[in-house]
Amino acid sequence: MGGSSCLAAVDAAGFASRQLVAELWCGGAWTPELEGIIEMASRAMHDGRSVVTTCGGCYADCAFAAHVEDGRVVAELPVPGHPCAARALCARGRHRLVMPFDERDRILHPMRRRQDGSGFDAVSWDEAFSDIAERLAEIIDEHSARALGMTLGVPSFDRYWAYRFMHALGSPNVYGADGACEVSRLTGWEHSLGYSPASDLAHTDCIMYLGRSIVDSSTMGAVDALNDARRRGAKIIVVDPRRSGSAALADRWLRVRPGCDLALLLGIAHVLIAEDLYDREFVARYTTDFDELAQAAAVWTPDWAESMCDVPADDIRATARDLAAAAPAAVVDAGFHGGIGIAYANSTQTARAICLVDVLLGCLGHAGGALNPPTPLALGDLDPARFATPPVPRMSKLGSERYPLVDPVRGLCTTIGQSILAGDLRGLIVYASNPGAGYGNAQAWLSILQQLDLLVTIDIRWSETARASDFVLPDVTYLEADRGVGTVVGRNDARVFYRNAVLPILHDDTRPGREIFAGLAQACGVGEYFQFTSDNLAAAQVAPFGIELDELKERGWADTGVQLPPRTGEPVIPLDGGKIALVSDVWERAGLGRVPGWIAPMVEPGPGMFRLISGNRPFESHTLRRLAAQGAAEAGSDLDAVQMNADAAARMGIADGEIVELVSDMGRDRVRVETTPYLHPACIFTSATPGGRSFGADAGGAQALGVGPLDHTPLRWDPLTGAALTQENAVRVEKIVARGDNDE
Repeated sequence: MGGSSCLAAVDAAGFASRQLVAELWCGGAWTPELEGIIEMASRAMHDGRSVVTTCGGCYADCAFAAHVEDGRVVAELPVPGHPCAARALCARGRHRLVMPFDERDRILHPMRRRQDGSGFDAVSWDEAFSDIAERLAEIIDEHSARALGMTLGVPSFDRYWAYRFMHALGSPNVYGADGACEVSRLTGWEHSLGYSPASDLAHTDCIMYLGRSIVDSSTMGAVDALNDARRRGAKIIVVDPRRSGSAALADRWLRVRPGCDLALLLGIAHVLIAEDLYDREFVARYTTDFDELAQAAAVWTPDWAESMCDVPADDIRATARDLAAAAPAAVVDAGFHGGIGIAYANSTQTARAICLVDVLLGCLGHAGGALNPPTPLALGDLDPARFATPPVPRMSKLGSERYPLVDPVRGLCTTIGQSILAGDLRGLIVYASNPGAGYGNAQAWLSILQQLDLLVTIDIRWSETARASDFVLPDVTYLEADRGVGTVVGRNDARVFYRNAVLPILHDDTRPGREIFAGLAQACGVGEYFQFTSDNLAAAQVAPFGIELDELKERGWADTGVQLPPRTGEPVIPLDGGKIALVSDVWERAGLGRVPGWIAPMVEPGPGMFRLISGNRPFESHTLRRLAAQGAAEAGSDLDAVQMNADAAARMGIADGEIVELVSDMGRDRVRVETTPYLHPACIFTSATPGGRSFGADAGGAQALGVGPLDHTPLRWDPLTGAALTQENAVRVEKIVARGDNDE
């Protein structure tokens, strides 16, 4: 680890001595180089006051009070009263405190690819803006503005400016990250219930998670809520091929065969109906066509389900009865990424089946069950009479014609590749995202991106996508710039908060995203839409509530006083007719059947083959291997290793710690094996972060140990949602045989 990262790690990791940090994080003694980094960071020191801000590591916006001390960002938690208060930052959040001081892979100047493709040259901002604007104009003149697109990652903090820029150019093609995480699951819920419900963990008596580990991938607040539920006696059931952090805490861990959660859910539905455990009143009042569903469910017996998903029939019966006994304060969680978000060809059907079980439990809108949809807190906006506003393009977003059931606002980012291959998308701006590593198989995606007429990346660090770009523009870390007004996502909360900068910009030739988009707009001749400051926008957003911006910045949060409705009570069903169709013509036309029956995964590994699956651990970064490696080192985990069932390994003569090769038609990867009894024998588990093929994985340029979750998954698009089907794969494990000098 570089010296600059070591410094911030003193506070990020909770270490007290410089020497200890040098040994644990840097692999050696304290050096003069590290002292130089202290001097650089100290010049960025605030005036000694703590500044209330929020973490930029994910959507959770965990609040902390920050100050700079001896070149380190020190985070103080909790922030009393803040709507995003947390008792601590997670591992990912702690490592984000390091980022401003970590020079490795940092993009420090605007970069332009040489005409011969041999590399990049640093150019001025004016030159970069002028060249990019000229290339954008050529695409618009030849193909129309609809041939331009932009895709946004989680850290795309200035997305207000991003949307405004694309609208000013006349393009509707702005894509969010949900399509790369959970578009199949979301689509299943949106056309079954009208929304994807949150679980009322704080009041539940029984909750079941499928392929989602709160302990491994959520905020500290969510982990605390899970532990609180356990302490008050709630039953926790976790369905997962591996014994995740949440499974280790659960009352019951159901070791399901990968890709077969659907069969388990159908078995539970059968028991609820056959044993008359379902909520008859709820079903009669809020659903249609129950009799036809019940007839279809007759064949989904626990014994049949066991034959498909490898969960014992008695455990299926016991789970159904536990859920029914606790209902309506019981819920099958709607899920997130994990094993159902976009992983399989049956992921959408799995979401339908979760909805079915929750309907049978009658838990929708009930305390302890599945909550009604949140009521968003509506912020103000810039006054168009004072600040010119570009019209929103009326044309449809590219990809929406192929996937009409998908919400075009949240989904479709993975379908960018199809639009490129079809010749419909000719220019792409990538803002704080890495489709070359995170939207599907990296080798295939990088090949597709090369077919663009123009590829521009705006990011903090070099990535696979940046390396493939025509222009690379340097962004700043979240600690170096204000990120504006925020509202609480997923809860009915009338408070707003402000994301203050903690540091000044440390590198003179880097800029916040908003300044980059304003500069591009000026060069493209649409600068009139960007004659406002970030303070103008923030003040307009809180003006309807009578909140003064300076006071909001000082305190970090404020209560708007808006009365928002509770999320329990009469179930909210935002569908035509206000009822849930248990038998659906929409799904029948989509090819999934009138009822949510069994659909097998697309790929079934044959004899001697394994499914390569992945999942989060608390330190993961989905698209930056090196950041994940820092967290793994702190946690004492081996990022180069995969987990393999101990019995399956023993049958193959593979020892714990042995280095083997994972092999498929997609290539070979060397990995270290960790054997465990806590994994289904049909799969190999790897980290959710890019593997040894990733850019920067090895300082010498050679492929390092480790395998990424998408390295052996062929690039496919789900015919219903355009999802990447990330776990539809099969690999074999080969021992590495020592070769003699005369061996070929």
